[in-house]
Amino acid sequence: MQARIDRANLDPAKSYIKVKKVNGVTTQTPVGRFVRSYRMGSGDGMTLHWEFNLDGVITTENDEMWGTLSGSELTWFVESK
Repeated sequence: MQARIDRANLDPAKSYIKVKKVNGVTTQTPVGRFVRSYRMGSGDGMTLHWEFNLDGVITTENDEMWGTLSGSELTWFVESK
């Protein structure tokens, strides 16, 4: 559970790549420098939202906070090199 909470705690000094697995296929998409994250809702319906700055354009990514037991369908972010 801690890993699911920690994915909200990104470093605003770093840029990230979004990692998502859909139907067994993993995709990686550059999203830019982390701006902020926030949660909405409560319990099983809670969602997690991230804002990123990619070349001066602010975008928002969102996902379920908890997901299934394995969490394999959840969005993750890795530091961009």
